[in-house]
Amino acid sequence: MLNENKVKMMTKMAIYEKNEGKDMVKTAKYYKSDYVALGVLKSLITTTLAFIMIMILYAFCNAEGIVANINDLDYVALGKKVAAYYIGLIVAFSIISGFVYSYKYEKSRKGLKKYFSRLNKLDRFYNGQKKKK
Repeated sequence: MLNENKVKMMTKMAIYEKNEGKDMVKTAKYYKSDYVALGVLKSLITTTLAFIMIMILYAFCNAEGIVANINDLDYVALGKKVAAYYIGLIVAFSIISGFVYSYKYEKSRKGLKKYFSRLNKLDRFYNGQKKKK
């Protein structure tokens, strides 16, 4: 015989696993500091790649001016300016991604608590039925 509450609970859990549960189960494998550090590291790598692409595009767009003034450029000042932009970009994106990944971790933990409480409830239901038999 089917128990209506059990079917509802299992349906809610299946929907949760299918939609939100995929990402949240991945975060359950990590401590918060490890998850945030991994997220910041991924952000740093993608920020570096984006910065390199932007610099290449800038060089291509201004290639004529760069070639015309190649002997007159102050390479030390240009290097310092590019390094300052890069460091500023890295710091900004590290802070932002740290907050974002910390928020995502906390949000997933709340969802996992609900999920595990439903699992425990379902386990108690099954154990209660086994004892009756």
